[in-house]
Amino acid sequence: MDLLRGGAVLLVVVWHVVSVPSLYTGSEPSGVVGAFNNALSPFRIPTLLVLSGLLLERSLSKGATRYVAGKLRHIAWPYALWCVLITAASGSLASLTSPWFWLGGNILWYLAVLLFCYAAALLRPRWLPWGVCVVAPLVLLWVVEPGTNAVNRFLWFGAFFFLGATLKNHLETLQRRVPRWSVALLVMLALLGGAAVALGSVRQQTPAFFLISAAGILAVLWFAPRVPRSNITRVLGWYGRNSIVVYVAHALAMFATMTGLEAVGATESAAVLPLMIVVGFGLPTVLILVRDRVAWLFALPEPRTLTTPLNRSKAAGA
Repeated sequence: MDLLRGGAVLLVVVWHVVSVPSLYTGSEPSGVVGAFNNALSPFRIPTLLVLSGLLLERSLSKGATRYVAGKLRHIAWPYALWCVLITAASGSLASLTSPWFWLGGNILWYLAVLLFCYAAALLRPRWLPWGVCVVAPLVLLWVVEPGTNAVNRFLWFGAFFFLGATLKNHLETLQRRVPRWSVALLVMLALLGGAAVALGSVRQQTPAFFLISAAGILAVLWFAPRVPRSNITRVLGWYGRNSIVVYVAHALAMFATMTGLEAVGATESAAVLPLMIVVGFGLPTVLILVRDRVAWLFALPEPRTLTTPLNRSKAAGA
């Protein structure tokens, strides 16, 4: 779990290394780097959402109160806090007044999608299979065609989240009983599909794109337990366990840096790409190392229950 989450969130950083500067220059990422990132677009965020969905049943088993409190503390809080920090660093605080901004119209939209998915999971009737929660949003997206970016995004990525919940009870079968030739077909479909996306032959939020994403995710879920332990996997697992830090901090570092470069007219300098790599990976790494000291940046502290002498005596008597 940590290995895959670490790899996926680092690929998000890699994408933003080239896409964030393009927001300031108005030019689309091109060349080998642009094609590479486009080819990986079916797998980055969808993988993160499937992994979260795999843990959904465990979260729900804690009860509604703990479930809601946990999501507010660990997702809603860092989402709100870091949205403010990022907009302040980029000099666009006025955007905070827009409902669309909070519904996912910002760099941290993935956290908004997660909140939507967890809310939908809590409201789902217990008799409704998770598989229906995969198919229903896609039907709404492709047949009803809501047409708004926020709704389309929630439906599209929500399907991946609930795909993870659906796979939970079948994960052991996938990892231990699926024959290798089937996995080879999944890998081939994912590779060819990624290339087709990079070439522009397959558009996002289409049935073909979903199949490409699902094939790649199923393949990596099969490979994950077979990857030998090494220094690389330990590092990826470390980043995976701290994925929230990587996700929010890299965005702040990149936007703050690009805003500074824009102020001096250096947004198209040859130093932009190396600088994005340094700050995009550097700040999250530093914050992970000191996370215990700044834990409030990534999770709202739990309220402490005041313990008076009277309460202590009652507890002792109980």
